[in-house]
Order: sequence, then structure tokens, then C-alpha cells
Amino acid sequence: MIFSFGQSEYERIEIDVLNYERRPIGEYYDDNWLVVEIRVHAGGFRGKVSATIRAAELDGFLSKLKPLYETLSGNAELTTLEEQLTLNLIGDGKGHIELRGETVDQPGIGNRLSFTLQFDQSQLAASIRELERVVAQFPVRSV
Repeated sequence: MIFSFGQSEYERIEIDVLNYERRPIGEYYDDNWLVVEIRVHAGGFRGKVSATIRAAELDGFLSKLKPLYETLSGNAELTTLEEQLTLNLIGDGKGHIELRGETVDQPGIGNRLSFTLQFDQSQLAASIRELERVVAQFPVRSV
């Protein structure tokens, strides 16, 4: 299940949430890891990495994106525990959104791709709807 940011196939990041990493065992931290594939298309660069992120990170990011969309100013940031994905969306108050991102192919030691994307508030609304569907499909599992 995909959520994405960007306006074209050449300026886009897609995060495809594939599944929970493991079956629930009643341990909050272990039960909430998600397997994802991150695809970045930024100018002449294209990259794809596999990663794991926590369901709570997506839920928290969604709660930051909604006020950004409502006010079109400020920022919303996603930083994952293993630092394989960082997204910082910044609104200028006029409907323009800048996304500054970084993805890493291996936690802590991998190669890094930093990128910047520009889009408008209409794209942000679509991204929020996509992320809402992902969070509904992969909710934080409680103990």
C-alpha cells in the first residue's frame, strides 16, 4: 500500500508499505515494525531501497501533516528510528510545499541520497489521503 509525495514521475517519492515485519507476540516494539520499499525519483536520480519503519512513526507523521495542510505554513517531519528515511515538508503559507528528504540503504552505515521536491497543496491533500489509508491498514498494534 503506497503513499507518495511529488507531482510527476520524475519528482516523486513513494513509500510502499508491504507488511508488518512479524506476527504479533504482545511486545509493542517488536509488533510494530513495518517492511517498506522506498522509491525516489529526483531529477536524473532514481533509487530504491528496502527498509523497516515503525507503525507509530507513520501515525505521528500523519498527525503533523494535517496541520501543515490546514495552515499551509510550518513543517511536518518524519524521522525513522533507524534513520533510513527522513522527510521534512515545509509550507510557505501560500500553498507551496518543499520536501527535503534523505534515504539510506543500510541503517547507520549505508549510502545516502538527499533530495528536494516541490509541489502544491493539492498534492499534499492526496498524500494525506494515501497515508490515512496506510495507517488504517497498518495500525499501531497495542499490547
